Amino acid sequence: MTFSSNASLLYDAASKNRLDEIEELVTTGIDLNASTGNDGDEGTALYTASSKGHLETVKLLLSHGADPNARGGRFGNALQVASIHNTPTHTEIAKVLISQGADVNAQGGSFGNALQAAATTPTNKELVRILLEHGADPNTSHGMFGHALQAAADGEGNDNIIELLIDHYGADVNLIGGTYGTALQVASEAGFESTVLLLLSRGADPNAPVAGFHGTALQAAAYRGFRRIVEILLEHGADVDTQGGASGNAIQAAMEGYDEPNLELARFLQSKSKSAGKGEASSIS
Repeated sequence: MTFSSNASLLYDAASKNRLDEIEELVTTGIDLNASTGNDGDEGTALYTASSKGHLETVKLLLSHGADPNARGGRFGNALQVASIHNTPTHTEIAKVLISQGADVNAQGGSFGNALQAAATTPTNKELVRILLEHGADPNTSHGMFGHALQAAADGEGNDNIIELLIDHYGADVNLIGGTYGTALQVASEAGFESTVLLLLSRGADPNAPVAGFHGTALQAAAYRGFRRIVEILLEHGADVDTQGGASGNAIQAAMEGYDEPNLELARFLQSKSKSAGKGEASSIS
């Protein structure tokens, strides 16, 4: 893909939903798949039309041969950028892109793929379902969240999407990847009690192998000071003494704290520790 003044004009016309200008530019033989900006940072005309919700522009560009799988832009491709938004128009754009050959499992961009982008927003359940019905793999590991279940666990009110992913499309509740290791660690760090309970009810392991920023879900909840989530995780067998993660262990995570040390929570965790009275655990004051 190359940058040109004509490509910039096409991008601008697509961004502003100017159908007549696009038709005129098409007659010049312009490359519909050219990216604009330095190193293609702004993506293609189809990308910007998909982002801005210009359905008729999307259809027009596709009818003239725009590639639905062209790469470029912060979110990688047109389908991923359409999937970020939670409007009926953007869902319709995603459907059009898929009908014209957009790869639902294309990797790249900030979210890794379209399914992860869609899964972050509770009102996007319809689009999540559409992507899954067209073959999107919920266990593909890529992007900032690692996989779709983690992306869903990061959004408040996303329990219906989590149920869809696990119960109907085989998402692995203990899959490891992304910044926070597991979906349970994501939900624990975010403070979403209902999501933590849902994941545990679907088999999430509170003692999953140490991974991600906090290492464990318990350490994540302890660091953020979410006492009730800490209690829930302990009730489900979480090991206070597991070592690893940014703080080293859950007691130390509470002592560090997100805003300030949470010594009360640290003492509570110490009371649940099999090594209570030893080492740093005994230094809480």
